[in-house]
Amino acid sequence: MFVIARCRNKRLTLKSLSWVKPSTFRFVSTESLSVNAATRPDGVFNYSSQNNRAYIKIRGPDTVKFLNGLITSKLLPHFVKKNLTTVEDPQIFPGTTKVGPIVPVPEFDARLGNWGLYNETGIQGPYISRFGLYSAFLNGKGKLITDTVIYPTPVLLTEGTPNYPEYILEFHENVVDKILHVLQAHKLASRIKFEKISSTSVRNWNIEIGFPNLPKDMENPWFDNLLDPMALSKSSADANNFSANVIESLFNSDSRILGIYVERRTELMSRHDSTFPQSFRLVTSQQVEDPSKLFNFQVFEFPFQVNRMDPTEMRQMRFRKGLVDSTQDYKPETLLPLELNFDLLPNTISTNKGCYVGQELTARTYATGILRKRLVPVKLDNHELLNNEPEKNYAEIHLSSTTEKDHAQLEPAPDPFVNERPVLSRRKQRPAGSLIANEGQYGVALLRIEHFPAAFSSHELVEFYIATTKGENVKVTPQRPFWFEDWKQNYNFHI
Repeated sequence: MFVIARCRNKRLTLKSLSWVKPSTFRFVSTESLSVNAATRPDGVFNYSSQNNRAYIKIRGPDTVKFLNGLITSKLLPHFVKKNLTTVEDPQIFPGTTKVGPIVPVPEFDARLGNWGLYNETGIQGPYISRFGLYSAFLNGKGKLITDTVIYPTPVLLTEGTPNYPEYILEFHENVVDKILHVLQAHKLASRIKFEKISSTSVRNWNIEIGFPNLPKDMENPWFDNLLDPMALSKSSADANNFSANVIESLFNSDSRILGIYVERRTELMSRHDSTFPQSFRLVTSQQVEDPSKLFNFQVFEFPFQVNRMDPTEMRQMRFRKGLVDSTQDYKPETLLPLELNFDLLPNTISTNKGCYVGQELTARTYATGILRKRLVPVKLDNHELLNNEPEKNYAEIHLSSTTEKDHAQLEPAPDPFVNERPVLSRRKQRPAGSLIANEGQYGVALLRIEHFPAAFSSHELVEFYIATTKGENVKVTPQRPFWFEDWKQNYNFHI
């Protein structure tokens, strides 16, 4: 039973979610827990469509092995270390103290069936899931071509389901042809087939579900009821049973749902904030015009407010979390995945999977810890001034507190027979970072790590700004990212 209720220790409890019948999967308030009706949390269901997405369907016996050699995530439990730049680093599931004994997946042979997706890191080690995985494609120099979401399809296994792996890969429409070329170049003798899915046959929806009236010191109910249990499945059958339970209860097992991604990148933000919404992404058939019609509100015993949002609003919300999503937000092959904090996101980059395209530079950067810049959320004053800039994205960010002396240097020694004072000349200041993308006043920027003390400490009075071609400045205020405290501790960084 899926239980959301106020109890003495201010947590929301889970009761055998993975093993109960889907029909018993319910958010309820019980008298035994003494819940006052006036304190029942209201729900909020926000959604928006994304019309700039493209998809590639890939299937065949060698699909998992093929993708494992191209993306940054680890899709197979075994690996062969090629050299010293492959780092074996035991990972801790982000933001949780609930790490139990590491239990391996007993067997995983994706050639024998449509197993779903292997996830390298969970609260008890690796797990199998039929929900989507956030990952990335790199070029041979380790630069990011694009991020992607990989959806096992169909979402649920039934009789007649193909007995070989099958996935849908999601991209922005401006990079899908590039990825098709990459797949074709690496296919060789692999037993796979892939094809571009017509954009007129599918729709993409971003969904956020939250409970804004819960006490903030209560544990977020999505962990006990969804996020932690889904990371415990050790077999394809367990993953399919859990997915069937969740999907039938929350989405009425609608056959028009082709893929589901459960957002895990924001777990550090939500684990200790009960009001932080849980995000989902649905890939549906073209017939779906309103995903709220698929949602089973009856599983909750409190009213919901449904809001259809403009895609730009959702993009703003994503930037406030410091996340990018597809090549809509950045230029392909210009950034390192670690600069975008992919190493701090669960199961997005593997540090011990062995070879994949772009692995050498990524592993070396991770092993040495030498990284000059990282992505942070920013807030922009007078952001309208950027609208007419020819290079709005990747605009240089400067620091205004540097003294005149720091900018100046003496020119070559003057003629000793000429009675003139040395002339001071301006030395070009190295930018503190660059704006990657923005939507209105919110955006994301690459900020040099050496400027983190100035950006995130209240002891230094500095200002970051973007100088426009018309001579006006756009003030840039870096926002402390959700990963900052853990990163500071792991890298012994002091502010």
